[in-house]
Amino acid sequence: MLRPSVRPLLASLLPVLACLLQWLCWPVITPFVWFLFYPVVFISSWLGGFAAGLAATGLSVALVWWFFLPPVHLLLKPAPATYLNAAMFMGMGWLFSHFHRMLRDANRRAVQAEREEQNDRLDRMSRMAKVGGWEFQVDPLLGSWSREVARIHDLDPDTPADVRSGINYYHEEDRPIIAEAVRRAIEEGVPYDVELRLVSAKGVTKWVHTYGSPVLAGGRVVKVQGALQDITERKHMELALRESNATLERRVAERTAELQAANQELESFAYAVSHDLRAPLRAMAGFSQALLEDCEATLPPEGKEYLDHITQASLRMAGLIEGLLQLSRATRCELARIPVDLSALAEGLLAEFARIEPARSVRVRIEPRLWVQGDPRTLESALLNLLGNAWKYTSKNPDACICMDAILEDGRRWIRIQDNGCGFDMAFSDKLFKPFHRLHRQDEFPGLGIGLATVQRIVQRHGGALKAVSAPGEGAAFLVALPAPDYLEVP
Repeated sequence: MLRPSVRPLLASLLPVLACLLQWLCWPVITPFVWFLFYPVVFISSWLGGFAAGLAATGLSVALVWWFFLPPVHLLLKPAPATYLNAAMFMGMGWLFSHFHRMLRDANRRAVQAEREEQNDRLDRMSRMAKVGGWEFQVDPLLGSWSREVARIHDLDPDTPADVRSGINYYHEEDRPIIAEAVRRAIEEGVPYDVELRLVSAKGVTKWVHTYGSPVLAGGRVVKVQGALQDITERKHMELALRESNATLERRVAERTAELQAANQELESFAYAVSHDLRAPLRAMAGFSQALLEDCEATLPPEGKEYLDHITQASLRMAGLIEGLLQLSRATRCELARIPVDLSALAEGLLAEFARIEPARSVRVRIEPRLWVQGDPRTLESALLNLLGNAWKYTSKNPDACICMDAILEDGRRWIRIQDNGCGFDMAFSDKLFKPFHRLHRQDEFPGLGIGLATVQRIVQRHGGALKAVSAPGEGAAFLVALPAPDYLEVP
């Protein structure tokens, strides 16, 4: 690549090359003496500019006049047309040079306008992003910065950089940090990237993100380049977020303490129910039974019936208390999170039902390896209630059938417990999982109305879902969605 200072000189000497070429080709070119010199002048003015074009024009006229215009080697020519041709050539050379000068000037203005436009665009972008660039030489300590860096310091955008006092703009507590970072960058070539406080020329405290990268030459740091960004708004948002989180954590702690206190009260209530209420119920049942045994001969039939009602009511009350305790334990107990084989649990429970009622004939189909992730004890309690209901409500069907399998519905795996019992009307399904609400009379199917409420709480505590599908006389299906095991393969 030729240096700019050499190009005009070479452009001015192009007529010499044209003269040699025309001398060699003269027998062919004759009598077109200006044949090669017009393009030479055009190229010279294009390469070297206006002065080089004029110089090439003058040199071309001299060479043609001396070597190619007859009579050669004489300054004065006899034909007037010779002078006219030379004048026309010089005029054309001036036009070529002037045209190329205008073209160069127009191109230079266009480049300058584009550069100014780019600088203006970059300046606007810097202002929008609140980030600017800077650099400083190490020896001597001279620096420069962009207009945005000056704005961040609340200085006039055209204010020149002051390297020595630049560090003094930082907050006094953060000044040692930036000073040490700059020292290490200069002496050890270590880049830095820090967020610090800066006090502007107007006394406004700002948060800035500044980073610097050393530039090495000859194995030593010659300058440091970097950028500065105003991050005050982001820092204020972070501060507000931290305060919000702290408030939220405080409220969570307060609510946790309130819940713990409520749980303690609930535990106290459960203890009172378990111990204080069961004792008088046992006394009622015991004295009623003793009265029947000791005074049976003297009691009228109505009295015996009344005592029997008292005994049955005390037993039912004891069952309600036990149901409440089960519901309380399902809500409060701590849960384990391990793989549980629901198939194995169901098989064990149904085998126990069959042992208790050997006269029943129930077809059972259990899909194997129905694994879930959860607490074995509470999940067994949930299955006990679901399978117990299926066993109870199929008691009037001579061809009773209970099935448990897995189905996919709405992109989710559900464990389905299905029976062909009496079923229920879905119009009353809103009462299904409420404590002490039953859809069948006590004389039809005995129960307390606690089981499904307990199941729902156990499933919810596992992060699962529970729903039912049924129709009168067509059996019932309960679908349970529970978390899958943490791994695909289970024992």
